[in-house]
Amino acid sequence: MIGERQFEKVDITRYEVKKLVLIPLILLLASFVILGYTQVSVGSPVRLGMDFIGGTMVKISTDKSADELRAEFADLPLVLVAKTGIGNEKRLEFDISSESQEYHRLLDRLEMQYGGRYEIKTISAVFGKQYQRQALFALITAFLLMAIVVFVVFRIFVPSFAVVLSAFSDITIAIACMDIIGMKLSLGTVAALLMLIGYSVDSDILLTTNLLRKKGELFDNIRSAMKTGLMMTSTTIVAIFAMFIVSFLIDITILKDISIVLLFGLVMDLMNTWLLNAGILRWYIERRESKRKRYIKQKQSKGGKKRAKSS
Repeated sequence: MIGERQFEKVDITRYEVKKLVLIPLILLLASFVILGYTQVSVGSPVRLGMDFIGGTMVKISTDKSADELRAEFADLPLVLVAKTGIGNEKRLEFDISSESQEYHRLLDRLEMQYGGRYEIKTISAVFGKQYQRQALFALITAFLLMAIVVFVVFRIFVPSFAVVLSAFSDITIAIACMDIIGMKLSLGTVAALLMLIGYSVDSDILLTTNLLRKKGELFDNIRSAMKTGLMMTSTTIVAIFAMFIVSFLIDITILKDISIVLLFGLVMDLMNTWLLNAGILRWYIERRESKRKRYIKQKQSKGGKKRAKSS
């Protein structure tokens, strides 16, 4: 558990609401700028991998290193060399279509160097576009279904909106981080973004449930939810980081990409949950309580005036 001294350092109840929400909103705005710049530069908000723009993938069993393979295929547009995690099998991706002369040169090279010990797969640009639409549809559908469930569960606009905004910010900033490090969107990273939609709302729902449905002082409820939520998210981050270390050492690209995207999103989720979502909820509850007290005071004042007139 988080010690009292350590918790005091991150006790968000000591700060004003404006200060809490300012940092997440600035980072979200910066992410939009990064996505916009990438859109102008490459034609999409995130760089697309072979799965979405087409190309040729080759799997070969070889003891050669990545540098040796790059040197061997230096005259061809080789864009990626990675281990598959199956023995000494390597995956090579080329920016080559099956109709090009380079494709036939690649086939000749593979036959000459590796005989029948290779597997080749080509994705056309048309299928790549289709995968783009399917991936976008999956992300939008998953996000909308999550938002609908949140609104149905809480049935109050402001708290529900805060949860959805926090999840949206997690995903947006994670994609912006992908752009910063030059990571391309693949089927694996799309899967990671889909997982992130689920991961990003658990602590938000915990916080919102504690504040709206649990009796007690507002700040005490925030602290209670924060201790539990930080432990949940931190445990998940440690597990994902362990997956990243293993995939990095073994050089399994798809697991490494998934773990990197999840780490980006989960670290941002700490900020968005306990600064942005908590700040909005605190403002909403304090405003609601202020209205309630003002209403009671006005009612008592009217009751006192009526008694004075009757006497």
